[in-house]
Amino acid sequence: MRLFPVLLTVFIDSLGFGLVYPIFSVLLMNPEQGLLLVNTSLAMRGWLFGLLVSGFCLGQFFGGPILGALSDYKGRKKILLYTLWLAASTYALTAIGIVFESIIVIFISRLLGGIAAGNWSVAQTVIVDTSTGEEKAKNFGLLGTAWGTGFVIGPYLGGKLSDPSICDIFNLMTPFLAASFLCLLNIVLLVWKMEESLPAIQLTKISLKTGIQQLKEAFISGKLRSLFFMMFIFCVGWGFFTEFCPIFLIRKFHFNGSEIANFYASIGFWIALCQGLIIRPFLRWFSPNILILTALLGMGCTLIIMAFIEVKFFLYCILPALAFFEALLFPSVTTIVSNSSDKQSQGHVLGIYNSVQWAAIGLTPLFSGSFVAIYPYLPFTVGAMSMFFALIVFITSNRHKDLIY
Repeated sequence: MRLFPVLLTVFIDSLGFGLVYPIFSVLLMNPEQGLLLVNTSLAMRGWLFGLLVSGFCLGQFFGGPILGALSDYKGRKKILLYTLWLAASTYALTAIGIVFESIIVIFISRLLGGIAAGNWSVAQTVIVDTSTGEEKAKNFGLLGTAWGTGFVIGPYLGGKLSDPSICDIFNLMTPFLAASFLCLLNIVLLVWKMEESLPAIQLTKISLKTGIQQLKEAFISGKLRSLFFMMFIFCVGWGFFTEFCPIFLIRKFHFNGSEIANFYASIGFWIALCQGLIIRPFLRWFSPNILILTALLGMGCTLIIMAFIEVKFFLYCILPALAFFEALLFPSVTTIVSNSSDKQSQGHVLGIYNSVQWAAIGLTPLFSGSFVAIYPYLPFTVGAMSMFFALIVFITSNRHKDLIY
């Protein structure tokens, strides 16, 4: 399968994003164990948790546009290889930070890991380069499947490979060493199997301000401004839920690291199944706009219901609905964004699109972790409110014909 090396790259990106949730939850939120002193306040623990989560997302924010633009004139394959080398190194650096109990080293490793995972925009561009018009939505769905599968394996690996009760040699470093090894395997696969897909060289000015400049461009772009704004609001809510849900699970249901791993694995499994299989007929039967409306309304309602669940079993029962609505959204929006630009500027436009997403996901944890530690229901409250606000923005924009149909 020609897309397999690219899908594996996205899988590793997602794995790195979710790998840390069970580990950091235990290291920072459990007073009996971890990196912090026993008398560290709950607010400080929550703030540090948010800081470490945010580091990866901010790396994505700054790295995504730069890597997308670089791939337009350096080549998709070369950039993917560079980022995989960086990812392998940062996983090893995280393990070193855990050994020396250094929050600073762990934060730096997460920031660099996020930059490496900015190759998501490059992977999207490869899909555009190699897909016909009819294949595009389906292949973006496969990309979502790869991300969802990584979100299954990532937290699951993080929880299980760090649990010495499963195997004596397992510890908090083991998941990161395993992820580093997986990056090296993917490098071999890319060199062996992937062909360059860049249609023509497109020179683009690049600087460290590219992420900020492209975020600004996203909100002044006439054609896609409202769609980018809607996605920014959505990603604030979705990121807030996925990032801080472990705090809710620990505080309300007393989950340990392994149980948190199982919870995230369940979400990821259903997202992967929905994106890879269940939503395919819906992508053919309905327009992207209808699917976006359905997704936002469905996710908002589902998050509200989840906040009132008192039994673990029913928490797992509602996850398929949440995953289904989430799976409808991303392929639909990505198809609209891709169709709005020519082939030579795909890397640039998709880089802007990814900046919008990762800015939203990465900024909120910087200042909200302390509040969530004290008020654990906030992931559902903020998540649902964001979905409904994004829905209002989308409907308003649709009425004024400010979206691409």
